[in-house]
Amino acid sequence: MVVRIRRALSSATLLLCGLSLCPAAAHGDDTIGTDGYVHVAPNGVVLGVDPYYPADGNGGYDVADYAVDLSYDPAARFLNAKAVVTATTTQRLSRFNLDLRGLTVTSVKVDRVPASFVRRGEHELVVTPATTLATDTSFTVEVVYCGRPQPEYTPRGATGWRTTWSGGAVAAGAPHSASTWFPVNDTSADRATFHLDADVPAGWTVVSTGVRKSIHKGLQSWVEDTPITPSATMIAIDRFTVRESTLPAGTAVVDAFATGAGTALARNLPAVMDFLTGKLGPYPLPSTGGVYLPDRLAYSHPSQGRPVHGGAAGQAALVQALASQWWGNQLAIKMWKDQPMVESFARYLVWLWDEANGGSAIEQRYQDALRRVGADARFWGRKLADPGVGREFSVTDKGVLMVHALRKHVGDEKFFTVLREYPEIAVLLNQGWYDWELYTAAVADKDLTAFHEAWVHGTTLPPAELR
Repeated sequence: MVVRIRRALSSATLLLCGLSLCPAAAHGDDTIGTDGYVHVAPNGVVLGVDPYYPADGNGGYDVADYAVDLSYDPAARFLNAKAVVTATTTQRLSRFNLDLRGLTVTSVKVDRVPASFVRRGEHELVVTPATTLATDTSFTVEVVYCGRPQPEYTPRGATGWRTTWSGGAVAAGAPHSASTWFPVNDTSADRATFHLDADVPAGWTVVSTGVRKSIHKGLQSWVEDTPITPSATMIAIDRFTVRESTLPAGTAVVDAFATGAGTALARNLPAVMDFLTGKLGPYPLPSTGGVYLPDRLAYSHPSQGRPVHGGAAGQAALVQALASQWWGNQLAIKMWKDQPMVESFARYLVWLWDEANGGSAIEQRYQDALRRVGADARFWGRKLADPGVGREFSVTDKGVLMVHALRKHVGDEKFFTVLREYPEIAVLLNQGWYDWELYTAAVADKDLTAFHEAWVHGTTLPPAELR
């Protein structure tokens, strides 16, 4: 039955959950790409822009690849870079936008021909090619830029490019990390491959997402051939000690330790990966590992294939960051209000790991948590399906309880089908709460409306029969 459900849902997901770009008629000129990514259902219903960050992403094209060629001087904290964006038009385009925060753009070319450009707002780079681009046409945009990248400050801490204690730099975080250091279509709905060539002074090392392809003097190259969301990209520059190894399953491991960072956490990675692949299936990437800094980071960022951990990161952070490679990177969200969906499951995998390694039984942990919060209106009043702008990562303490309640409600067999197979069938199909609700009901083969309304959309303590 599991195989039959999986095949049926794979087809259903393709039909129900695809995304396209809405033509930019709102501008009064249907050749101008929107300055926010507009989600459109396959049936033509306009879902709109991300309600939390309506200017994120852009319309009129889909990106296939980013190729960033940069040099960075740690002493001056100065970046010189050229990015080549390869994309395909989804409409005729006389003008379109990219997202880039700060930094000085010195030239833009479209298909190697100089294009005019202006900066608008806090992150819009508006490009006008010399000639209008036809629909369904591949094109390239070359952007040359420079400056001192700056972080963006969010309720959960700094994200994007920041200087490390040792004088290096790291760019990681969500929701707006990528646009602090390269021009991007900054929406999770537009995944692309990623290539990085980085030139740094002698003694400095560059670590990024993907697979390291070459090191020649100061020039270091990384390639991510698995399409990646912008917020899952990462770059780190430091005087790293780099350790390479291979897991028993053949997955390459690249760990990078900045001066002062401990190595104990990284030693747990093989055991955690063995546990997670047992629960979630084969690791979806060719390489794993981590970047370990002594800095006080607000959180460990689950960059694709290579999470970034600060000095305070512990075992739970490692497990959650690696679990997010399935629930968060392979299965990526549509809009930022959907973030609690993947985050809650990644956190539940920490609970599973703890229980399997001598920690508290999950049911006891769940009951203890329910007793602690009681009917606290502040706790239950946060809606999982819509936590509010800036609070996308703030409700997983409620979300992890929802995940265990779902397990109790549908039974272990069907729950672990959801846990393992939803990320697998959703490869390159970004998912939201609505899609997840359809999927869980199909796997459970029962009406879960009351459960979803109480736990996902509700703002009060769910009734006893759903706990």
